[in-house]
Amino acid sequence: MPFIRVDPEIYEELVMELGEDHPLGDRPSGEFEYQKAETRFTAGELGPAARWALESLIAAGATHFRVRYDGGYDEGWSYPETVRFSGEGARELPAVEARRALATPEGIAKLRACVAASDRPWHGASSSYAEGSPGQAAMLALDELGGELAARLLGDGFGTGEYELYGAFTADLAAGVLHDHPDAPKPAGR
Repeated sequence: MPFIRVDPEIYEELVMELGEDHPLGDRPSGEFEYQKAETRFTAGELGPAARWALESLIAAGATHFRVRYDGGYDEGWSYPETVRFSGEGARELPAVEARRALATPEGIAKLRACVAASDRPWHGASSSYAEGSPGQAAMLALDELGGELAARLLGDGFGTGEYELYGAFTADLAAGVLHDHPDAPKPAGR
């Protein structure tokens, strides 16, 4: 978990509950501390909308996808930031603009069909994808991709525990590698 802060008071409570032979390690400083993270991913590990987003990004010439995240105590959030495209007209776009490359009529029809056919969509996914504009549906899929990749890097339920975290990572779409950013900016108010 790249930038993580554990409350020292909670640590003391856990030590008291677990006893002298606790597995918690050293007492935390109470400040954000950086921990390097890197992992691999494949399209086959992703849910239908996230897989559609990954495959559609690659088909549109995208090479990298940057995602910010934060969380703690009972929630973890991810935020698609940018998409880098290669080839002729190479550029890096905010994710909200990059979604336009994915929001083709054929692509959105395929996205809506795969979400509707899925036996594991989140509650309300089918109607959210079906009723939203093509741009909204594409952005929902990018959000799902960002969240699933964050969970791959940080673990299922990232951000849910007695700590706070924040950071950013870039997904190398061709290599299937997630690299964290040691220079990720701290969110406002943290």
